[in-house]
Amino acid sequence: VAYGNHEELYATLRSETVDLVLNDQRRAFSDKYVNLLLTTCESYVEFSARSPLSQLSQISASELKNTPCILVASAAQRETEQEYYQNVVGLQSDFLYAENMEEARLMVIGHKGFLPIEGRPALDAMGASLVRLPLVRSGEPILRNYCAFWKKDNSGYYVEEFAQLLKAQFTA
Repeated sequence: VAYGNHEELYATLRSETVDLVLNDQRRAFSDKYVNLLLTTCESYVEFSARSPLSQLSQISASELKNTPCILVASAAQRETEQEYYQNVVGLQSDFLYAENMEEARLMVIGHKGFLPIEGRPALDAMGASLVRLPLVRSGEPILRNYCAFWKKDNSGYYVEEFAQLLKAQFTA
C-alpha cells in the first residue's frame, strides 16, 4: 500500500511500482489502463461560519474569485494542484497552501479563505465552526469521479478481484 497525491500515484502506476491505484479522475481515460469507476462525488467548499458567503445555499467559482483558496499540497505539488483547480475546476482565486487537512481547516476557521472538498455534505468534528456549500457550475453540482486504475497488461485474477472488492466498498 502506498500513499500519495494524484500525480505521485499516477507516476507509480506508470513505472509499475504498484499494481493498482485508487485515485480521482483528472485526465481522459486511457486505453492502456483499466479504468473502473468506483463512485462519483459532488464538490464542496468549506468556509468559516463567520464568512458572509457561508449564508449561501450553494456557490460558484465566480463567486469565490475574491476569496483565497486553501489547498492541501506539499511544496513539490503546489503548482500541479493549483493548475488543476484553476483549469479544471475553474477557481480563479489566490491560493494558499497547507501541509495537511488539519492545518487547512484551522486556516478556514481563522477566516483565511475557503477549502475545496469532495465527498459528502455532512461535516466532521468541526461542524460548528465550518459551513460546507455545494460547488456549482451553471447551477449544476461539480462532480468528481473516483476510480481504480491498473495497466491492462498487468490485469489478472488478483488485481481484478481486489478491484471488485474495492468497488463493493463504495456501493455498500
